[in-house]
Amino acid sequence: MQTLRAPGAIRAARPRPAFTSVRPVPVRAVVSSQRSVAAFAIKQWPDPDFIKETLAEFPDKGIATVEEARCLFSNGGYTWLDVRSTLEVDEVGKVKGSVNVPWVTLKRQYDPETQERVMKKTPNPDFVKQVEKRFPKKDVKLMVGCSNGKAYSIDALEALEDAGYENLCFVRGGYNAWFRIFDNKLVRRNYGEYAERYDSHDQLGQGDSCGIHASGAGFDKVDKADRWSLPVY
Repeated sequence: MQTLRAPGAIRAARPRPAFTSVRPVPVRAVVSSQRSVAAFAIKQWPDPDFIKETLAEFPDKGIATVEEARCLFSNGGYTWLDVRSTLEVDEVGKVKGSVNVPWVTLKRQYDPETQERVMKKTPNPDFVKQVEKRFPKKDVKLMVGCSNGKAYSIDALEALEDAGYENLCFVRGGYNAWFRIFDNKLVRRNYGEYAERYDSHDQLGQGDSCGIHASGAGFDKVDKADRWSLPVY
């Protein structure tokens, strides 16, 4: 005799068979994952692909990040033209191998009204002539930077462009931005317990996708760039 189930009664759950094998992952999912890792991979110097792409984009691109500037400086035959004052270069530091032709002259002098030493800023009328004396060929590759990319770089670039220089590049953030990433020996800085390394990862995600590896430095050995800010002139 067939047993009738009352309306609303719960049917006993049937036992489910155990899985005997793992379902294969579709190939397209793996490719998508690889593409995602590649999309989020940080391209920075000295990544060979990043260097190649950067060199192909300049001088037409015109404005370079610090990482792009590193490629141009170390691999593209560009000279860093530092347009900060000589006083600032002497007191703050400079990029190794850079050439300093100041856009302005800074001098500290005593102000009798305030009875304090103040900074006197004077434009350098011979800026272009001094650059031309150092770089007579107008097809020379120059990347121009001041302290922060705002103080003097734009004016200096316009003056050099008017003078006929053809391969000019603006370094975004200037020396201060460069200082945060690279030290005076052109070595990438370490921060805290981690150091950014870009020679040990690939676009398929072998290693970590951002190229960040433990350095073991410890917070008691944080690079000095992480502890103080550059003075403003």
